[in-house]
Amino acid sequence: MSTSRSLAAVAILLAHGFFIACAPPDEPPRAHWTDVTDSTEVRILRESESLCEDCITLERVLVMGDTIGEGYLREAMHMVRDSAGNYWFGQYEAVKVFDATGNFVGEVGRAGEGPMEWQIAMPVHTDRQGRVHIFDNGNYRHSVIGPDFSLLDEERLPLGREVRVLGDGEGWVVNAWSQAPEQRYQPLHVLEGEDVVRSFGGTLDFADDRVAEMESWRVFTADSAHRVFSSPWYSQEIEVWGEDGARITGFTNPAFNGPSFDRFQMQPDDPPPNTMRALRIDAADRLWVLSWQLRDDWLDMMEERRSPDGRVTLEMKPGLATMDRFDGQIDVIDMTTATVIARTRMEGVIVVDFLGDDALWAGEYAGAGHLRVGIWEIGFTP
Repeated sequence: MSTSRSLAAVAILLAHGFFIACAPPDEPPRAHWTDVTDSTEVRILRESESLCEDCITLERVLVMGDTIGEGYLREAMHMVRDSAGNYWFGQYEAVKVFDATGNFVGEVGRAGEGPMEWQIAMPVHTDRQGRVHIFDNGNYRHSVIGPDFSLLDEERLPLGREVRVLGDGEGWVVNAWSQAPEQRYQPLHVLEGEDVVRSFGGTLDFADDRVAEMESWRVFTADSAHRVFSSPWYSQEIEVWGEDGARITGFTNPAFNGPSFDRFQMQPDDPPPNTMRALRIDAADRLWVLSWQLRDDWLDMMEERRSPDGRVTLEMKPGLATMDRFDGQIDVIDMTTATVIARTRMEGVIVVDFLGDDALWAGEYAGAGHLRVGIWEIGFTP
């Protein structure tokens, strides 16, 4: 589903639960987070005493994706909106385009390894000229597509998985796991053209390379100052990095996932993990967080099954999708005080990513195997 078929399979194992520790009564004053230079600082996230649960408003304005025919969507983890209001959805070997009213327009590309051919097509950015930037981490290539669906430029990639833009395309931040000595198992990398110019994000020192690759997964974003904000998928440990790769500061919520879970073998007392999904910085330097949160009634959707080796595990009941046990959640964090100042829960809505400053998009299932995508406008009155 996400950046690869294996990542898609593992992404289905996600879950939820959010708790914030109480503030110490006599915590000393701290410098504004943008002035911090201590690379080891960690601020504990906590709820504001005046946490607002009605400051964020959401309105679903559009639903896209046919259950049959050319507009059928079989996955949707990478999508951008171009300057004409069209929506571009990566579909592994092609990109499907819908217009501003949700009607299917056409398909860009096909399966293969040549120009305009993809293995894992990921639309990630629309620049000021209206061009759409598509990264393919199957063919390790970055392609630039014009509004008329023509190929304008392409370049090879040294590595790739998830990608975020720096500025309007002056550079790119890539989340990837690499064994290259010069990248030192770092999870985040800055690309300029075809070159990795910087690697950072914390050394992934694991004896098992497969575990190291999984632990490298990050949600991340960049702001206008080219600062990078990142967090692991399965914990809320948000770190802020400068353009030079130096760590500025960090924020953590130790109880984000609760029990010490087994991702592949759920038990009633060891539920699936809450999961970070996306980050965004607004004009007031507030950090917006999308996450998947486990529903209180998740166990009602499960049944015990015995695996071939004799172990008893929990599986979804027939007719239910794995993601049915989650709700989407939006949190707004005041980074100066390290407090959550606003929150809203989206029952039954599987949030995927932000869409600019005033919208987000989410997956919606219209029966088994039938994916649709909802566009939600966001309002905020603190």
